[in-house]
Amino acid sequence: MIRTITALLLFAAVATVSAQDQSTQASLTDVTGTWVMLVSGHQIGLELEQKDTKVEGVMHAMGQRVLLIGEYKDRELILKGERPEDGAGHDGQGGPIVAKMLDDGTLEGELSTNHGRHKWTGERFKKR
Repeated sequence: MIRTITALLLFAAVATVSAQDQSTQASLTDVTGTWVMLVSGHQIGLELEQKDTKVEGVMHAMGQRVLLIGEYKDRELILKGERPEDGAGHDGQGGPIVAKMLDDGTLEGELSTNHGRHKWTGERFKKR
């Protein structure tokens, strides 16, 4: 009886770790979701949807919604801004937003603003 209980507990622990590993692995190969970017002390929202290697999304910054298109391949993300949804104030000429997916599932990269190139980090938004 004790051996059966021990075996069941061991099986449950292995299944839990395996599910966590699969979840982490999936999160490294797909950027779909809502992200919180931290750029020079400012939080910026990033909504991404990935289909194969193509990525589309929206960046929520300074009261604007900038449409993004790009690619995610080999844990490298490259996004280019198209225009704010209202069409105002953005000429689409800024440099790309680039990032590398780290082993812990966070993003680390650089982007251009009107004040130059800045490093940024990002993590998936976690609902409480």
